Amino acid sequence: MSPQKKSAQLNAVLVQLNGMTTGETIIDSLIELAYELSNPVAGWLIEENAQRDNEHE
Repeated sequence: MSPQKKSAQLNAVLVQLNGMTTGETIIDSLIELAYELSNPVAGWLIEENAQRDNEHE
């Protein structure tokens, strides 16, 4: 799965979490999913930022 798709999925999960209240049983699963999606997304964003910095030098 591409980093762009994972970032879109991570965004959707975080939006869902934002509207939830504590005590909902699905929250733990969504937090775990967000954590799993965040690692490859973070790496991709770091690489994209480095490429942009190199293009401007």
